[in-house]
Amino acid sequence: MAETVPIDRPPAAGATVSQPRSRKAATVSASALAQHLDCSRTYIGKLEAEGVFQRQGGGFPLDQSRVAYLRYLRRERRQSPRSAVDAEFALAKAELVRLRVAEKQRELIPQEEAFSQMEQLVGLFLTGLSGLSARCGGRDLAARRAIDKAVFDLRVEIAEACTKQADQRGEPLY
Repeated sequence: MAETVPIDRPPAAGATVSQPRSRKAATVSASALAQHLDCSRTYIGKLEAEGVFQRQGGGFPLDQSRVAYLRYLRRERRQSPRSAVDAEFALAKAELVRLRVAEKQRELIPQEEAFSQMEQLVGLFLTGLSGLSARCGGRDLAARRAIDKAVFDLRVEIAEACTKQADQRGEPLY
């Protein structure tokens, strides 16, 4: 059964204004408070034991109990480790959705596919460099050796640059 609280209204025209009565906060039973807060009577008892609600006289002050319960809920939400985990999960899920959308829009490819394509291109480049002396030098042996030396030096430079980048990132070099 719901408790009712009187509403203060201005006096009607011509009515005499009486002295204000001493207003005592409306108190309700534990069952009425449980119904008001949409929880069980047992839960009200637990919160009373934790000090969230305090009995005054024969019951609980309705307004004060409502405010105390709201503060308790806010405090619990801030302190709950589950809420932090839920927030982290929601961020991870949103990131996954963004990645899937980017992949569907062909803005992303799998890392293995990118590495494979890069290795193919580097292989073609190095193979082309190796045959460069035969293409350019023809029968001139001195020219072919000079081109082979330049290609070898370039390959050493490329290998050193790759090793340096791998060392900076702390990655093993294959």
